[in-house]
Amino acid sequence: MDRKRKVGVKGEKIALDYLLDKGMHIEALNWRAGHKEIDIIAKENEMVVFIEVKTRRSVRHGQPEEAITPVKIKSVTE
Repeated sequence: MDRKRKVGVKGEKIALDYLLDKGMHIEALNWRAGHKEIDIIAKENEMVVFIEVKTRRSVRHGQPEEAITPVKIKSVTE
């Protein structure tokens, strides 16, 4: 596994632990449909939450939330 993927896996584990600590029920991890992928699908009470994890070692290339573009949102909502 390359370094970039290792960082991503570590970030997903941190996010998963955080969600579990908050009492959320995990429905799926790395859910795929064709080329589309959602890192974590969780449920809180009756609300289903779709979570895209972005892990960065620094902000040199921008904040993690900047990586979730309108194109990414559209790709998982269609």
